[in-house]
Amino acid sequence: MRKAKAAGVLLCLLASSIWIMGAEQLKPGASRDAVQSDLNRTADAVLALKSTRFSLKREGTPAVLDEKNGITFTTADCAYSAPNRVSCNVKVALKSGTILQLTRVWVPEGTFQSNPLTRQFGKAPADSNFNGVVLFARTGIPEVLRTAVQKAQVIGRETLQDQQTLHLQGEVSGEKLNPLVGFTLRPDVMYRVDLWIDEKSANTARIHVTEPEGNGWLIELFGTNEPVDIPTPQLPPPTPKPHA
Repeated sequence: MRKAKAAGVLLCLLASSIWIMGAEQLKPGASRDAVQSDLNRTADAVLALKSTRFSLKREGTPAVLDEKNGITFTTADCAYSAPNRVSCNVKVALKSGTILQLTRVWVPEGTFQSNPLTRQFGKAPADSNFNGVVLFARTGIPEVLRTAVQKAQVIGRETLQDQQTLHLQGEVSGEKLNPLVGFTLRPDVMYRVDLWIDEKSANTARIHVTEPEGNGWLIELFGTNEPVDIPTPQLPPPTPKPHA
């Protein structure tokens, strides 16, 4: 009987120690190695995604989508299908100030963009800065999380989209972030990055990049691994040349 009680006490102590170790790892002030372990787990989860929906919001000064034509944007509602298909419905402003919506699609066959007036697709401008596929590529978010986050720390647990998330924070250079946000940042400046991840799956729920003067980027992910279909856009037939 005493042996049974002793074994029960030992199991309770063991379970308590494991719980305490886990809580210690995730609480604010956790060690750099513990936080990096969470960042690595999140990087693995990004690479394992089959699909996701995500929103992209530019805070403050609008970002340039098409420099040649003077088109800027503030929000985009997007979908990703692994490994290399992204479609975004983008709210844009023309030089005249008119607000319209266009669709930009990144697929293996190229990058396509709809005309905001006719809705017909054509090849996207060659000087387009933002590339939606890069976010989920091995050299995108995963590489940033694995190698580029400095002063990483745990902020705490928060509820987002009815899910329990772990809020992490660190600093990343503009050089590392620029491919993800369309080369809008100064390469030699360190920017604060906040990351919210689902505690169980390590899937990314939200990423926020803070810039000076109230500017920033907010990316929110949802509908993870739900069916997503992103077909290659069909281009209109070329206009016949007039006969001489």
